[in-house]
Amino acid sequence: MSFDTLLFGTAGVPNATQRKNSPVDGVQKIHELGLDCMQLEFAHGVRMKEEVSSALRKVSYELNVPLTSHGPYYINLNAREQDKIDSSVERIIQTAKISDLCGAESMTFHAAFYMKDSPYDVFDLVEKSMNVIEERLSRLDIEIELRPELTGKTSQFGSLEELISLTKSVMSCKPCLDFSHLFARTGEVNDYDGFMETLTRVERELGRAALDEMHIHISGISSNSKGDLKHLNLDQSKFNWRDLLKALKDKSCKGYVICNSPNLEKDAVMLKEFFGTLQ
Repeated sequence: MSFDTLLFGTAGVPNATQRKNSPVDGVQKIHELGLDCMQLEFAHGVRMKEEVSSALRKVSYELNVPLTSHGPYYINLNAREQDKIDSSVERIIQTAKISDLCGAESMTFHAAFYMKDSPYDVFDLVEKSMNVIEERLSRLDIEIELRPELTGKTSQFGSLEELISLTKSVMSCKPCLDFSHLFARTGEVNDYDGFMETLTRVERELGRAALDEMHIHISGISSNSKGDLKHLNLDQSKFNWRDLLKALKDKSCKGYVICNSPNLEKDAVMLKEFFGTLQ
């Protein structure tokens, strides 16, 4: 998908949706709210009936509300047992299959935990699994962007450096940049200069296309020395979302901005409205 600007949406069905378990109703609510996109949350498993996925694809197309997706939380491509790694690979492939049926073109997931192993060894294992996933999806004729997420805990694989390296080595990989996680993970990168430096680095390492087709997560966040603790609403958090949006505007970034705040659509609308005021 090519983008003209940033599209703002929610991580899951908006809270105001009457049938909370209906992603079709969720897309309709996104449209009513004047938001632009929605992320399908398969956090607790990839379960969706075929008739739901086809209805979702149809309403997404008709209302021009594109979809992204998030894979299950219990993925760990560095698990101790090989069968758990195999199960994680299957969960990513199942998420990609369902996402493709729904018409989503970008899916994100938390790739791995370090488990006290060397980050370099973990990178090699993740890279190996991602190449397997890419090959299997290619055989299934599924084209979807695989976007390991920039993670918020120092115990998790998914630093900015790791995602840049993985994008360079696996063709179908692109980063999902969660700037709230970046702040929680580093304890830094929370002002205009820090955000501009991050975006400039991504552009320098991965090319201009990386800023023209972004998958971004934003929420309020609480953290400690080990990284993120939980998502908060933006106005309850120290995360400097206004400076982030200014940096995204000044770098002419395009793509999806998915709001993970507990109040979902309230913060998503606030983000979109503030972005609209920037010259």
